[in-house]
This record gives sequence, structure tokens and C-alpha cells, in this order.
Amino acid sequence: MQFRRIDPTPFTLKEFLQPFTLFKYPSVVVPTIAYSIIFGFCSVLLTVEIPQLFLPKFHFDPQAIGLQFVSIIIGTVLGEQLGGRFSDWFMGHRHKQIGRKPAPEHRLWLSYIGYTLVVVGFIIFCVQLENITTYNVTPVVGVAIAAAGNQIITTTLVTYAIDCHVEQSGSIGVFVNLVRSTWGFIGPFW
Repeated sequence: MQFRRIDPTPFTLKEFLQPFTLFKYPSVVVPTIAYSIIFGFCSVLLTVEIPQLFLPKFHFDPQAIGLQFVSIIIGTVLGEQLGGRFSDWFMGHRHKQIGRKPAPEHRLWLSYIGYTLVVVGFIIFCVQLENITTYNVTPVVGVAIAAAGNQIITTTLVTYAIDCHVEQSGSIGVFVNLVRSTWGFIGPFW
């Protein structure tokens, strides 16, 4: 097995700057910002705050703190199964109804499910964490629900942006990760 570049032509400055040209497409920028903010709350905030909140309240050791993150993994896996397969089925069903390929915007209806799950998950997490005096699993059930919503939003919005600009699909992935990572870094400071 060899690790090598598939395309032997050298990198150019244009290849590095090309994803920045996607700022001119609202159908890429708006979903990217919406997803980045949700990612900041559901991934970054929860992974930063779980140790900060659970350690003083329940006196967990590092292993017990680490086990709380299993809820994010479970929620993400479930959300991807729901978001990916259901999103494709949803678009295929619409295709059969109208007899032609539906507009990419039709996919955005599914993001409402994700947003709802994120809000419900955060409410469960915060309310249960405040109300319990001895540990039980209910706060991390809220975390799993929020993580599932995050993944549904991820799948739906990124696929929507790619559907709108298929010719830019590789650059859209880079653009989304650039914005998401930047926001993920800035998010904990506020």
C-alpha cells in the first residue's frame, strides 16, 4: 500500500483559494452558517460543558466523564441513519409524485426535524441536569437527541448545498469544514 497523490500535477494557489469563491452563493453560505452554529452548540459546547458540569455535581473520575460522550456517538450514528436514508427517500418520493427531479430546496424540509431534535435535546439536558441530585442517564439522553438532530441537519444542509452546485461539490466540502472549524474554535469563547 502506497500513500501518494492521485493527481500528479502540482498544487496551485488557485486550488487553495477556490473554496473562498463559494461565498458568492447564498445557497452554500446560508446552510453552512446554519450548520456551523448548530455544530458549535451540539458538538463543541456539549463536549466542553459535560466535564465542566458533571465533575463538580457528580464528582466523576475521568473514565466516568469519558463515558458520557458515548451519548454523542449514539445520537450521531442514529441521526446519520435517519438523515441520510430518509433524505434520499424523501427526494425519491417527491420525484415519483411530480414526475421529475424535485428542486434542491425540497430537501430542506427535513432540517426542521433536526432543529426540533436539537432544541428538545438541549431542553432535556439542561432541565434534567438541574433537577437531578444523584446521577442518572437522563441528561445524556438529551445529549444523544441533540446529537441526532445535529447529524440530520448536517446531512440535509450539506447535501442541499451540493445539490445546488454539483460542479463545486469538492470545494463545498472544504468550504463547510473551513467555516465549521473556524466557528467551532471561536464558539467556546462566547
